[in-house]
Amino acid sequence: MVEHDMKNMTSLRHLLTCNFDDAQPEEACFQKRLAATIIRDFQSAVRLVRDHFPRYLDRLSGDQLFRIGVAFYQEADIEKARSCLELAAARDGSWQHKAMLLVSRTYEAVGNDQRAITVIQDLLDQQPEKIFRRQALKRLMTLQSQGGNPLSMTDML
Repeated sequence: MVEHDMKNMTSLRHLLTCNFDDAQPEEACFQKRLAATIIRDFQSAVRLVRDHFPRYLDRLSGDQLFRIGVAFYQEADIEKARSCLELAAARDGSWQHKAMLLVSRTYEAVGNDQRAITVIQDLLDQQPEKIFRRQALKRLMTLQSQGGNPLSMTDML
């Protein structure tokens, strides 16, 4: 019943008080607490992941990883953002190409433009939707104009 009615306050209270000493495996308890916390207060969910980082990341859905990775990125927690976003980018879903673009930005943020270019080229190899292709090409041009990879734009088209 609890898993089917996540918006029910009684269910939320039960999941939020899920204790890691319960008979449930820790991973299952964490997933339930995170799902309930995301519904109630997304910033608390981000703190929950931070408190247990990097444990359980492999148990999160691609969408959860993407959303939490974006939050870490916005907080300038680049390494945690990259970890979440790389895992999200490796999973099929509507977030995949967005995650790859942000992964490239995390490499830019730490001055690793060559790795950022590689991520963008990997994204372009996947033939993303037009909007993501345009954004990737724009970032690639910017990085190359700053002295990144000497490949020409025609190599990417």
